Amino acid sequence: MAVFTPVSLEDARAYLSAYDIGELIHLEGIEEGVSNTNFKVETTSGLYALTLFEAATPEDSLPWFMDYTLYLDRKGYPAPGPALKRDGQSLGRINGKPCALIKWLPGRWPRNPDTRHAASAGEYLAKLHLIGGDFPQYRANSMGPASWPGLIARCEPKAATSPRAQEILADFREELAFLKGVWPADLPKGAIHADYFTDNVLMNDDGIVTGVIDYYYACTDFYAYDLAVALNAWGFTPGGQPQPQMISAFIKGYHETRPLSEAEINALPLFARGSAVRFTLTRLYDLLNHDPSWVVKPKDPEAFYRRLDHHRGIKTGHTYF
Repeated sequence: MAVFTPVSLEDARAYLSAYDIGELIHLEGIEEGVSNTNFKVETTSGLYALTLFEAATPEDSLPWFMDYTLYLDRKGYPAPGPALKRDGQSLGRINGKPCALIKWLPGRWPRNPDTRHAASAGEYLAKLHLIGGDFPQYRANSMGPASWPGLIARCEPKAATSPRAQEILADFREELAFLKGVWPADLPKGAIHADYFTDNVLMNDDGIVTGVIDYYYACTDFYAYDLAVALNAWGFTPGGQPQPQMISAFIKGYHETRPLSEAEINALPLFARGSAVRFTLTRLYDLLNHDPSWVVKPKDPEAFYRRLDHHRGIKTGHTYF
């Protein structure tokens, strides 16, 4: 359940009175999602999503997220740009939580994606990079390589009672030492999504992207790293087994829209390894620190650890094609 902070009809009406969006007709909690509180809002002017940002989303980064999605929306990309209040602001507060009213996008994320879905998703990731390429604001990648040693350190106390966790962390110390020495420094970069998973890409019945949501890890980083994150999300089974046809379909859909340089292609195996480390570590931390009373079940870190093993065997990025 992704309604962590309750909002009554009276709360919603009071907040929405700051917008020129008509009268509130319906308010409905959205169960999907694990980080923020979300409601579907229907007014006499249309549909919106009301998001209350919980502790996992840094409040000082919210203006960047809002400006970025508004920028994409205004340039025609299917991003959930925020509605602006009469005072021109995109953010407010409800019940002590920062919040935003954002554009409702059609479609639903593909539960059983195939190569058609992967190709369309690849195309729209490339479009995101092209359309957002001149977004002028900068935000460091809070979950990039500089954060990974700290994630290891945060996992260590609880890992003391888990031999498997200790094994993974020991491996990652060596992996990070390797990646640090070979991580590229001068590839094309700009605003990226950084969390382009299947449940953040909405599609119609024909498998065409209708919306890309959840930009709360978005930042400024290498486009090829964003592609590697997406390949790890779209190109493997839930248990972490590679699906070469899905990887190929995604990367070709991307490459046909925004051609990759040879340097970017060469960097893909490294970026895919780094992405696998990042998501293994965050999942491992969540698993080690999980409270059984919490409703949200932690995801299995082994699924991304298996991805790392796969990418270690890839010698050239052309293999992904």
